[in-house]
Amino acid sequence: MKPKTHSALWMFIAVFCIPCICAILSKTARTEETRTEKTPKTILRIMCYNIHHGRGMDDAVNLERTANVIKEWKPDLAALQEVDKNTQRTNQTDQAKRLGEMLGMHSAFGKAIDFQGGEYGLAILSRFPILEHQMILLPPEEQQEQRGLQIVEIAIPDPQHPDSQERRIRFANTHLSHSSQAERTAQFAKIDEILSVGNMPIILAGDFNARPADDLVVQFLKNWRDTVDLESDGKIAADRPAGRIDYIFFRTSDPFTVLESRTIDDRITSDHMPIISVLAL
Repeated sequence: MKPKTHSALWMFIAVFCIPCICAILSKTARTEETRTEKTPKTILRIMCYNIHHGRGMDDAVNLERTANVIKEWKPDLAALQEVDKNTQRTNQTDQAKRLGEMLGMHSAFGKAIDFQGGEYGLAILSRFPILEHQMILLPPEEQQEQRGLQIVEIAIPDPQHPDSQERRIRFANTHLSHSSQAERTAQFAKIDEILSVGNMPIILAGDFNARPADDLVVQFLKNWRDTVDLESDGKIAADRPAGRIDYIFFRTSDPFTVLESRTIDDRITSDHMPIISVLAL
């Protein structure tokens, strides 16, 4: 006869040990899941807006109206294109600075060209302190209108350490050539080259003057993600599904998740409708 001790041992393991082990593993999994769910995330509201120097479709220049559009949607970061600084047509107003004052945000202006006794280019508005700022002029050397890439480094509160500002990201803004595919090709390549360097998360927004089906955009999306989903954004789908030229991108290697994206249905304040994306970091 076979000894009964082995049978008893296996019975003990089956009745007592296996359920205990399963319970421990289940509890560990639930704990890990809970820890993941409770890990604080930084939520960022990003706006991209070609403000047309505050000139609306009614041909009136009204920077307060522009500010009200931005204020309504409460972005943490806004990339603005076609911004004037001290030009004749906008009454020598430093538009980036003025918008920052009206909205209670930090501001930075990047000059692309001299214009009407002042300057014209890009602006970034930030709810967070701007630590560094640079404006890089884009190729080619000869172009109809000089284009640029504006980059800021910002400090944002870490949800795990709310009393300190330990998380840093880069936020970039651009406006590419509207007249030449060759110019846009050189500009896309230079932007990808500049922004592919470094491990700091980066968001890129701007008026790229290229449609979603353009080869330049398709190639760019090998390393970058477009935050706007045409199928879920009813405003884009209903208004101009193939005509979009404004984008918010982030690198595929960066730890962002898109929570929401939409086009703001304002057809009066500028000749562009602003877009907004909500990202989790």
